[in-house]
Amino acid sequence: MIYHNDVNSGTTSDDVNSLKENKNDVSSNLKLSAEDFDGFSLDIKDYPNLTKEDFDKISDKVRKVIETNMDDTFYPTKPLVPYIKVTQDRVVLEIMRGCIRGCRFCQAGMVYRPVRERSLEHLKKTAYEMLKSTGHEEISLSSLSSSDYRDLEGLVTFLVDEFKGKGVNVSLPSLRIDAFSLDVMSKVQDVKKSSLTFAPEGGSQRIRDVINKGLTEEVILKGAGMAFESGWNKVKLYFMLGLPTETVDDMKGIAHLSEKIAERYYEIPKDQRIGKVQVTASTSFFVPKPFTPFQWASMNRKEEFLGKAKIVNDEMKAMLNKKSLRYNWHEADVSVLEGLLARGDRRVAKCILKAYEKGCIFDAWSDFYDNTRWDEAIEETGIDMDFYISRERDVEEVLPWDMLDVGVSKEFYKREWLKAKSEEITNNCRDKCQGCGITVFKSGVYCPGSLDK
Repeated sequence: MIYHNDVNSGTTSDDVNSLKENKNDVSSNLKLSAEDFDGFSLDIKDYPNLTKEDFDKISDKVRKVIETNMDDTFYPTKPLVPYIKVTQDRVVLEIMRGCIRGCRFCQAGMVYRPVRERSLEHLKKTAYEMLKSTGHEEISLSSLSSSDYRDLEGLVTFLVDEFKGKGVNVSLPSLRIDAFSLDVMSKVQDVKKSSLTFAPEGGSQRIRDVINKGLTEEVILKGAGMAFESGWNKVKLYFMLGLPTETVDDMKGIAHLSEKIAERYYEIPKDQRIGKVQVTASTSFFVPKPFTPFQWASMNRKEEFLGKAKIVNDEMKAMLNKKSLRYNWHEADVSVLEGLLARGDRRVAKCILKAYEKGCIFDAWSDFYDNTRWDEAIEETGIDMDFYISRERDVEEVLPWDMLDVGVSKEFYKREWLKAKSEEITNNCRDKCQGCGITVFKSGVYCPGSLDK
């Protein structure tokens, strides 16, 4: 009989071994009954088509499967085009998969490792075919960090030259704040210079080091200055509140950084400015995610999130250039619910079912979302929000998702979690391999021993 090591949040490896030996002797503090534990086993009698030899080969972990050669993967060059105008009314061209940066809060940056790129020639051909077959007037280059695609400048130059005068706009999301990115954007002929988006994520250098963002204030201000000098006068800034080790100074730093960016605009000679500057800072609320170094972190509750948003809002109003600053924040109750679902175990399933029975169906749409229904479902199914949300987990705790292997080792997450607490940064994959474990796939443009090289 095989038991998956994802028994429950709050369970250590020693607890699992004990439970394996005697399923009826379940410690009450694990909040797990013997009946519950029966659901975590595999019995050969349930699989009559498997031999004992086949059954014994079943692993306790399920490893993800990846595409190693992105040029050989299927990509839809003739997507359906609706008769009506839709939100994503454009061609989306995925240029690479994975990210080299290693932000400690980012699940996508971890689970989509290793970094794999599509070749320039392949992208040229695919872009041409998709635009020809759809008639779209915009093409968006999609990836987690487009600035890190090695042939980005060549691809943008091709798209601009090839479709110049044909009414096709090139969209460049996921760019970093640096000279290279701004130079690439300047090549896009039809780019709207009214708004530019940066994502510092943290207001202070200290908290940016904690999350391993890899951005200094100097780089941010230099990038903003170059953007202003190139004709932009509106900037959107994305931050997070509730990050691990966060202090009041980190929160107020969001307002201070926004103010410094506005000041940088007014350093430009008046005759070279395009109207007034508008700096909009938006904060989402931090939600710890599985398969990240922050998967063990505690999460704030609604009242804490709103209190922190008030601190930022009050500080914004105290800035000298407050008329040039705007601030908005995410819905706190939605973030808390996301936190429950993100790290919940099997017992949360009954809560989801209860919410569905109460009418929670299209809750991703704010028009349909009703937090009261979720509160009722949580209460009626006995979900302990402190257990799932508020507590910091021990690094030796067996987590519900430990049965899944995304290629990045748990030891790497542990190292990064400790480095976050020490405010230490980790170099990106291009600078140096950090031994995250993803080399098991023998793929990735920056991985030692990769077959892609």
